[in-house]
Amino acid sequence: MIVVAVMGILASIALPSYKSYVTKSRAQAATSDLVGMSLALENTFQKTLSYPNAYTTETTIPALSSSRTATTGLNDFSGWSPAQSSYFSYSVITTNASFTVKATGNGSAMSGSCVMSLTNENVRSASADNSCGFTSW
Repeated sequence: MIVVAVMGILASIALPSYKSYVTKSRAQAATSDLVGMSLALENTFQKTLSYPNAYTTETTIPALSSSRTATTGLNDFSGWSPAQSSYFSYSVITTNASFTVKATGNGSAMSGSCVMSLTNENVRSASADNSCGFTSW
């Protein structure tokens, strides 16, 4: 009986800690996806001296590359493949001179209040409520 009680206490401590670790690691991987998106935009900027102006409103970028074609107007991200597409949705807003890429948690596995962003000036932000497991990156 004592062993069962000790196991229960350990489980009540370990499980929330484990969930927090998993949330933070998924969010950290999503930051790498954001950097990859920004590199695709910077590549376009180096070729044309402006960012693509097709994303003047917040545009969600599909996770599957087959959905990002010239006919859908999303071919700027054809070489980008997000690792955390099961847990985050990715979006972009651009002007000729700037961009902001954003990852938003989706589903029950990742809180929708976890929002991270990256701008062309390398300004990085995460939700202030620590729902991503961190508040800056």
